[in-house]
Amino acid sequence: MEVDKEGLRERSDILDIVGSVVQLQRRGRNYVGLCPFHQEKTPSFNVDPVTQSFKCFGCGVWGDVFAFVQQHENMSFIEAAEYLARRAGVEFARPGRSQEDRGLAGAIYEANAAAATHFRRCLERADSAGRYLAHRGLTAETIERFQIGFAPDGWDALVGYLRSRKVDPAVAMAAGLLQTARGGNLIDVFRNRIIFPIHDDHLRIVGFGGRGVGDDPPKYLNTGETPVFKKSRLLYGLPFARRSIAEVGRTLLMEGYMDVIAAHQGGLENAVASLGTAFTPEHAKRIARLSPRVSIVYDADSAGIKAALKAAVELEHTGLAVQIVRLPPNEDPDSLLRSGQPDRLRLAIDHGITRVAMELDLAIEGQGPDIEAHRGDVLAKVVRILATVPTRTERELYIERIWQIHPLSVQSPALAKEQLHRDAEDVAGRRPARSITPRRPYVRSFHPAPPPHTTDEQPPYPPDPSITDRRGSIPRPPARADVMLFLRALTSDALRPIALRLLATDDYDLELDRAIVAFAREEASQLGQTEEEFVHAIRRCLPEDLAEKAIGRLQDISTSVANEPIDEDVLTQAAGPIKERRAKQVQNELARLLQSKVELTDDDRDRVHELHELLRRLKGPTARP
Repeated sequence: MEVDKEGLRERSDILDIVGSVVQLQRRGRNYVGLCPFHQEKTPSFNVDPVTQSFKCFGCGVWGDVFAFVQQHENMSFIEAAEYLARRAGVEFARPGRSQEDRGLAGAIYEANAAAATHFRRCLERADSAGRYLAHRGLTAETIERFQIGFAPDGWDALVGYLRSRKVDPAVAMAAGLLQTARGGNLIDVFRNRIIFPIHDDHLRIVGFGGRGVGDDPPKYLNTGETPVFKKSRLLYGLPFARRSIAEVGRTLLMEGYMDVIAAHQGGLENAVASLGTAFTPEHAKRIARLSPRVSIVYDADSAGIKAALKAAVELEHTGLAVQIVRLPPNEDPDSLLRSGQPDRLRLAIDHGITRVAMELDLAIEGQGPDIEAHRGDVLAKVVRILATVPTRTERELYIERIWQIHPLSVQSPALAKEQLHRDAEDVAGRRPARSITPRRPYVRSFHPAPPPHTTDEQPPYPPDPSITDRRGSIPRPPARADVMLFLRALTSDALRPIALRLLATDDYDLELDRAIVAFAREEASQLGQTEEEFVHAIRRCLPEDLAEKAIGRLQDISTSVANEPIDEDVLTQAAGPIKERRAKQVQNELARLLQSKVELTDDDRDRVHELHELLRRLKGPTARP
């Protein structure tokens, strides 16, 4: 069954989703718990089952069920929607995919799951494969977590198993599990190999990697491209690493399956790897969505260093802060961990260097002790490297390391440094290659922000320069209980007519509040009798961005004045101060307008007239709708 976003929202109760990871306790109509996005001892994280939204009054994060999954699981909106759909037992109607494509993809997932079961059973019976994994230091728990298996050395073991499971051979071939031999018979693609299932963000198996345990080439064999397996976009280990990446704010990029698995077993659970292919811009963009920092932990041989430098360039184009980890010669992460040296690996990671520093070191080290004989070549390499640094300030840091190699250094350090700057800028000006985006500084992996799938969305309340939260980043609504009482009254079928009679739309001083009141006036017949029906009407009738802001405002109100009694007398007494406050705001706007203009335009005169009329009405005895 397919559902759209709103259908998925209806099937994803926020109490269930948040409650699965946060211990919630009821407090009034809301539920509270310790915020999962920052450290705290006193609960400030609120979940409102009526508005189906959450907000932390400690760090300021807020949003709906989609935003919670995005931020807690470190997912994009589409990934979060598909995660919720799987949890709800439905399929998210993702735009742009035909029914036929979705049907084939689903069949491939089922075929892959069946194949993984077969490979796991084969591993249990294969003593040699078990000994190999034990020799590599993998525990039974790690093998189980990553669903590692074994493909026996036969031509049709998987063929027979899939046939017994009634898997369509055409689907198995489309999944890259089977292929046709010269005689036309179906045979297994993976034979005599340790099998590493490759998962997507929802832990569905999209393909396999096989490491040969015999002499038959190739050493590593991956599933070919399929409708669900695009290796230029996939990162091995990501579904297991996503949460740790969000917590530490850094991704560890490694080369192979065993490196990642060993790293996770050793406690470095933020490790991922590309899938036996060149590191692509798609890989870089994927990592950039996960964390602001990345450390490249490739093998210490020449091929590993060359690949690390190429990957660093791609990652720098996304604006990430990139470091390359220099491991001891002829070592890789797996070998260090297997030899009982996890602290040595952690120390190397903590002392990673930038791509530019690595290239400069290699340029100078490559000439050996007799650098004088090769000064010209070294200097040319150094200038080309410095030309990739986007700013003079950053380049200055590197020039301080190597200015002594310039011939002018014997005359004056300042002259040598300045000439290196000029040479680098000259080369950069002639280079056809794209410039590299300045690396962004490290920030916390999570910070209060609008939900990621609406990056242009403004905070839920209009800016008020006199009121900000303690971090100065998210404007908070004024602590005015009188206005909150009126807005809460709008959600009640009995109190709504009274609130609309006592105050006009323009009597509210915040633009968001005026939008909520205008909606209540215009859609009176659609609002229902309860607050829950009022919220549903907002989602149904208002644009999505405005609806989310309005619902966030109502959640704040429910938290602040949920237990305050409201009747006509309370609202009548509260109306006066609201009008007085609004009148002062109008007077200030009128004064600013008149003082800022030497001569008024026609539009200015119209606005002055509107403000005078509004001020006259606010100071009058009654309000007009």
